[in-house]
Order: sequence, then structure tokens, then C-alpha cells
Amino acid sequence: EDINIGGLQNCVDFCLKTGARLIQTSTNSTAGEYASDKPEANIAYSEQMHFIGQSLTSKYTHSKFIAERIVLEAIINKGLNAKVVRLGNLSPRVTDGEFQINFRSNSSMGRLHIFQMLGAISYSSASSTMEFSPIDEVAHAIILLASTPKECVIFHPVNNHSIILGDVVREMSQTLGTDITEIEDEDFQALVQEAGQDPEKAKILQSMLAYAKGKSNMVYLQADNSYTNSILARLGFHWNVTSWDYVARFIKAIAAMNFFEDKR
Repeated sequence: EDINIGGLQNCVDFCLKTGARLIQTSTNSTAGEYASDKPEANIAYSEQMHFIGQSLTSKYTHSKFIAERIVLEAIINKGLNAKVVRLGNLSPRVTDGEFQINFRSNSSMGRLHIFQMLGAISYSSASSTMEFSPIDEVAHAIILLASTPKECVIFHPVNNHSIILGDVVREMSQTLGTDITEIEDEDFQALVQEAGQDPEKAKILQSMLAYAKGKSNMVYLQADNSYTNSILARLGFHWNVTSWDYVARFIKAIAAMNFFEDKR
């Protein structure tokens, strides 16, 4: 809250005072979640949406949502010149595979670490998709979107090329020389609960255990980025297809820094 809300408010005040343009980096996780049996769970969270009744149980996501509201209210009520860019799965640079310095706190990398640690992935997770937004491409997209007319405010600069998570895990397994087996969802949850009894493993499992203790019928809303990508295309920008060389390169890079240190 101090950074995402308090720090953002300071930036808004500064920009209102100086006339500077504010680019707020948010997350498409502000789409939140809905009960799976509700029709709203099938809504695609677009760049024209903010609060649509979604649940925001994560303190991080909630703080980003409040920060977005501060920016939008300042635009409407005080004439702030600003953009809100909701980012996806920030991943290593395309150019050289360099990753963020705090890669250990990256949630997607954390999921891969969990699968490696448990030596298993559930069938439902294996069939799901994930996207990688290389940080150098994201930076380029943000600079282009910052140049758009002031009437264009919210954007989702997220790579529109997704890949199957199971394929990523198999590539990781081959790269690391480990065995990661696909198992039934209930067997995977049993593994997670068992591993959660180990203090060292529990640190790695923290986010997954928090979700498992929540409402099992809640699903995350999917963010739509067709509007943003149509604008980026008109500005001459297209996301590169995620190659297996790219995946293998960043897995090797973070493995070399002991990210996948075995906790079995």
C-alpha cells in the first residue's frame, strides 16, 4: 500500500503540479475473480473496464486496483494527463535472456519451481496456457502507447502468443534433467498439502496454498488485449512468437542462479 497507493498518489500530485504525463504500470490481475457458476465469470476484462464487481482477495492486486482508481479519478476530475498499462507475465529479455533482479518473486517462475519441486503437475494445469511478455518488448510497447492521444487511457500490453503450460514444463524437465509427471488434480492437491507441512517447501508453496485454502469455485477473469494490440499494430509493433529456444534459455539462466534448488 505504501508503494502502490501512497507512492502512486505522490506521482499523481507531482504530475498535476508540473504538467508531466503519468504512465502507471498496473497488472491485468486487477480483472480479479468470480464464482465459476456465475455468468460474469465468462466476461473478458477489456481496456474499457475497471470495476465490474470482481473479487480482489490479493492485497497486491487490490492495491493496484485502488491505484488505478486514483489515476482515473484524477484524469476525470483534475485533468491529469495519464495512461494505465496493465501488464501480464513479465519475462526475460528476448535479446539476451536477462531477467529481473528479483526473479525469485515472479509468480510464474514460482509456479514452475513448484512443479519441479513436487516432480508433478496436474492434468488441468498442464492443459492450460500461459504467456511470456519479454520485458524489452513490453518496454517498447509502453513507449509507443505513451504517445497515443490523451483520450486513450487504459492498455493491456500483453503478448498475444500463448503456449501450453504442459509443454513449458516438459521443456523445463528436459532442460533440467528432471522428471515431472502429469497426475490427477486431486493427487496433485494431496502432494501440495503434504509438502506444505515442510517449512522450507511451504515457503515455495505459499501462493498455491493460499489459493487452495480459499473458495475452490472462484476463477480468475481473463483479460482481453485485442484493443491494445490493434493500436500497437497501427504503430508498427507486433509481439514475437515465443520460441522454445527462448524458454530453454531463460530456464537455464535462472537454474544457473540456483532458482530450482531441489527441496524434495
